[in-house]
Amino acid sequence: MLLRNTSKVLLADPTLLRPIQEAVANATDRRFGSDPSIAEAIGEATRANAQHWARSMYEDPQRDVEPNLTSQIVGIARDGYRWGEEDTFRASYHAGQQVMWSIWMKIAFSLCDEPDVLLPALDRASRSLSFWIEGTVSALIDILEQERAALSGDQHVRRLELINLILGGAPVPATAVDQRLGYPLRAKHLGVILWAPAQVADRETLVQVASRLGRVAESRNQLLVQASASSLWLWLTPGIPVSPEALEAAVAPYRDVRLAIGSLDEGVDGFRRTHDRAVETQRLVQTHNAHQVAFYDEVAAVLLLARDDARLREFIHAILGPLASGPQELRDTLRMFIHQRYNASRTAELLFAHRNTVLQRIRRAQDRLPVTLDRHGTNVGIALDAMHWLNLQYE
Repeated sequence: MLLRNTSKVLLADPTLLRPIQEAVANATDRRFGSDPSIAEAIGEATRANAQHWARSMYEDPQRDVEPNLTSQIVGIARDGYRWGEEDTFRASYHAGQQVMWSIWMKIAFSLCDEPDVLLPALDRASRSLSFWIEGTVSALIDILEQERAALSGDQHVRRLELINLILGGAPVPATAVDQRLGYPLRAKHLGVILWAPAQVADRETLVQVASRLGRVAESRNQLLVQASASSLWLWLTPGIPVSPEALEAAVAPYRDVRLAIGSLDEGVDGFRRTHDRAVETQRLVQTHNAHQVAFYDEVAAVLLLARDDARLREFIHAILGPLASGPQELRDTLRMFIHQRYNASRTAELLFAHRNTVLQRIRRAQDRLPVTLDRHGTNVGIALDAMHWLNLQYE
């Protein structure tokens, strides 16, 4: 009964699983685990694994728990192999096991203080958890061994290895690398990350969207690599300035696909910077479940402000006052108006609203502001951007 009750408590409170997710993330290679799509998938898989073991223990404590080889968990293992991180599987699973065991013991001791009941229950749970972890790791390694030849020969694996060296700061002979990648490292680059939720991600669809982006940007060159089962990294050399409206129109038919776009930069260092900025942008959008398309240049100030949540909220309250808790349409209209350099006609066009409606909303928004647009327009725009991109709500 104690085995089942302990597992029941663990299943009832998802917050108890967070330390397990953190332990697995910390045991994962820094660059591999810092990719937002991969980090999200690892977190989801860790939660699913912990719930699988706890649920199995609740249903039948005496039965050995079978490995939970879902497509997502196997997919993460494949991604790790492509990144050259297969050796971290065992370490990350054991890190999660240690924290899981610690949490399970604390719950058990909180439910029972009788040694005759506790000791056999702890012994059974410990053996079950160890058996399950070893079985899962062994099963994943067997799958990878069976696929080793195909995975090692994959063109994207070889590209990913080289690109990770470049992104990691390794000195590279640009001419030789240009030839291997079929892409000019000394050009002006725009880094893009394309991804979709793991449960609906489809590589073919992501590649189609990447091709669309290349056409929209009139890109002279394009470098594409599969970072994970649910994300692609893309570098373009745009022939024309790329507008948010054009990219939003290009990706609109693909509702599940999302884009994070770095800033235009040049050379090998620029190749790194534009990608790193796309990663920062992806992490912001993914964390706050906000928008389909996001440019680093649009969110750079928000990224800085978001590092101190308390001061950010103070800033928003001081600048926006009652507008922060007012109607959403007033904030959206004023934000667009500022972005369009106070052009009401252009704002109306982008919002699909009548110009008089836009002007009326702007007046109502200004009435709620404790500051004036003529003196504090920049700060008002930044505060509105912060609420927009961080999905902040005030009562």
